[in-house]
Amino acid sequence: MSASRASASPAKLRRSSGLTFYDKIEPWLFLLPALLVFGVFLYYPFVKTAYLSTFLTNKYGEAKAFVGFKNYMDILTGSRSREFWNSMWVTIRFVFFVTIGGLSMGVITSMLIDKKFPGNAFASAIFAMPIAIASSAASMSFKMILHPSIGLLNKILGTQINWLNDIRYTFPVICCLAVWLATGINFIFISAGMRNIPEDLYESASIDGANAWQKFRSITLPCLSPTLFFQIIIDVINAFQTFNIVKILTLGGPLESTNTIVYSIYLDAFRNFRFGSAAARSIILFLIIMVITLIQFKAEGRSVHYS
Repeated sequence: MSASRASASPAKLRRSSGLTFYDKIEPWLFLLPALLVFGVFLYYPFVKTAYLSTFLTNKYGEAKAFVGFKNYMDILTGSRSREFWNSMWVTIRFVFFVTIGGLSMGVITSMLIDKKFPGNAFASAIFAMPIAIASSAASMSFKMILHPSIGLLNKILGTQINWLNDIRYTFPVICCLAVWLATGINFIFISAGMRNIPEDLYESASIDGANAWQKFRSITLPCLSPTLFFQIIIDVINAFQTFNIVKILTLGGPLESTNTIVYSIYLDAFRNFRFGSAAARSIILFLIIMVITLIQFKAEGRSVHYS
C-alpha cells in the first residue's frame, strides 16, 4: 500500500503543477517564424507546383483544364520525351563530372595547405575564393574570356576557337566552370576535416614504413569520410540545380548539348508558357534528387567511418 501511495504521489504532483496554456504553446511560438518562412517559400510553392503539374495552364500560369498525369506521360513517353531524356542524359553527365571534379579539387587543395608554410593563409584565401563569387558574375567573366575573337584564352593560345558554340568544347567548358565554383565550399569543409585528423596516426604510420599513398588511403580517406559524404550530397544537389551557368554561357546549345533539366524547365515555363509541363518536370527532378539522396544515406553505413 505504501509503495502504491509513493508511486502515485509524483503523478499527483505533476497534475497539481500542470502545464499552463502558455507553457503548451511556447515551443510553437519559437518555431512560428521558421514555420512561416518555410511555409511561404518552400511548402506552399511545392504544393502549388504539384497542383499545376496536373493541369493545362494559360500563358499566365493559371490552371485551366485538369489532365491528371498527362503532363508526366508526355514528358516520360510522349511527344516531349526525346527532349526530356536528352536533358536527363546531359544533367547526369554534368552532375557526375562536377561532383567528382569538385570533390577531387577540394581534397587536392586541402592537402596542399595541410602543412604550415610561408603564404599558407594567402593560399587558403585563394582556394576558398570561389565561394564568394556569384555564379552569374563568374559566367559573365568566362563569357568574355572565351570570346572567339577577343577572348583572353584565344589570345594566349593564338587560336580562334568558338568555345561556347562548338559542340566539342561547350560541355567541358561549363563543367570546368562549375567545378571551379564548387571547389571553394569543398575546400573549406575538407580542410577543416583534415585539421581534425590526429597527427599521431600519421606518425605511427611513418614508423611502420607507410608511404604517402598508404597514409592517404588508410588514414586520410577513412577519417574524412563523414565530411566527404556530406560534401557529395551537397555537390550532387547543387549540380542538379545548376542554371545560371547554362543560361548565360550556352542557352542550352549547341544542339541541346548543354540543355540541363533545370534549364529545360525554364524554357518550358517562360519561353513556351507550358507551366503545367514545367511543373511536372520540377516534380520529376525533385523525385530524382530525393531517390539519389536516399541511396547515398543507405550507403552511408558501409562507406562512412565515424571516429
